Amino acid sequence: MRRSRGALLPPIRAVRVRRGDLYRTLRSAVLDGVLAPGERLPSTRQAAADYGVSRGMLEEVFAQLTDEGFLHRAVGRGTFVTSTMSRLSAPASRNRAQRAPVTASRRGARIAANAACREPERLRAFNAGVADTSEFPWKTWLRMQARAARELGRNALTFADPRGLPNLRAAIARYLAQFRGIRCHAGQVIVFNSSQQALNAISVLLLDRGDPVWIEDPCYLGARAAFTLAGAKITPVAVDDEGIRVDAGIRRSPRARLAYVTPTHQYPSGVALSLERRISLLEWAAQNKSWIVEDDYDGEFRYEGQPLTALHALDSHARVLYVGTLNKSMFVSLRLAYAVLPEGLVEPLANLRTQLDGFTPALQQMAMSLLMDEGHFSSHLRRMRSVYGTKRTALIESLAPLRRLGWSWAGNPAGMHLLVRHERGDYVRSVAASSGLELALLSAYRVAHRSDDGLLLRFGALDEATVRAGAAALVHAATSTIQRRKS
Repeated sequence: MRRSRGALLPPIRAVRVRRGDLYRTLRSAVLDGVLAPGERLPSTRQAAADYGVSRGMLEEVFAQLTDEGFLHRAVGRGTFVTSTMSRLSAPASRNRAQRAPVTASRRGARIAANAACREPERLRAFNAGVADTSEFPWKTWLRMQARAARELGRNALTFADPRGLPNLRAAIARYLAQFRGIRCHAGQVIVFNSSQQALNAISVLLLDRGDPVWIEDPCYLGARAAFTLAGAKITPVAVDDEGIRVDAGIRRSPRARLAYVTPTHQYPSGVALSLERRISLLEWAAQNKSWIVEDDYDGEFRYEGQPLTALHALDSHARVLYVGTLNKSMFVSLRLAYAVLPEGLVEPLANLRTQLDGFTPALQQMAMSLLMDEGHFSSHLRRMRSVYGTKRTALIESLAPLRRLGWSWAGNPAGMHLLVRHERGDYVRSVAASSGLELALLSAYRVAHRSDDGLLLRFGALDEATVRAGAAALVHAATSTIQRRKS
């Protein structure tokens, strides 16, 4: 095992370092937890060089701190912070943190209150809308990463193109043409860390403060947060069994600058946007020179027939910006998503990207491009479609008794979540509270108040047994709640 060369010691704010300054600085660092219990300090020779003082002074200070019990020294091993310091350092750190004032702006506090984009710390029924990694081709991925490191060499350690690695942009363009029917080239693709980051960047680029924006109601809360962050005027547009009500959007805000939609698998209701509505939406955008942001967050996962045609593939006026993610189909920490844009928006968005986080690291991009080029990604998608389809079937089979109690859900065979609804909102909320499950309410995704409500069941990362057990618990809670109300 490689030996540690010791912790970095805190700075001393003095032109000339005196023995007392050095003693007080190190003693405070131990008490405040800056130097952690059990942490190894550098040698007196190294510490003296760091502080620009004599080694003799360091020896004296270390000796005094050792005599006082703050440090202990082991011959041949080094100098360490005494482990019992944990009983002193933690309260000191907490007290200092408690004195820090909370100074968020009203706007910042309102945006920060939306925690919808945070993933749960522990996956359970039904909070697990992320990718299932139990079938992930780990050994293949490790080989791709090793090859990527060899091919990039030291270029993996420097800045990357803010538009994304050319290899990955080309691989994404080929994938979209083959699988989603989207005709684009690599020059229209920008790589992001997540679809949320893409939405934030697009909204800042295209919207002025006060510009009206259509959002679906109910809607993905991350999208609402992105447009709020850009200062847009949010116009919620109702969703029914055919998707967003384009006619209602035109009545409410005919000159909206942008419309945000999830046409393949509406989030969270699960319905698909009908062809008639798709054509109406495209005609409205072309006539008004408005933008449409198509969030195809899980378009790969349709379990019957072919994937639905993307809205972008029907667009003949270059008004649709297509946003997709690889994090859903691969694994959540991959941090690779993308946007397909009209060519005139690519460079402006790349420039804006450099002002947010600069670029996406090249190593993951290169490994992903190799995985896609060699057919491993398509094989993984086929396998995961089968896995998620089996889970969805198990969930619906287990929920069948809810039908008799007045519950319903969309028939669109897609995605990693299912929204179950009931016309009695108070009943839905009682079931959620008594179920013992981690359930999101449909009403939390709405702007307009309605009497009905629903429960969002996110099952992606759960195994089939957990899916069935969670569904059984939900059925039991729904049945018990009715029995209590009757008694």
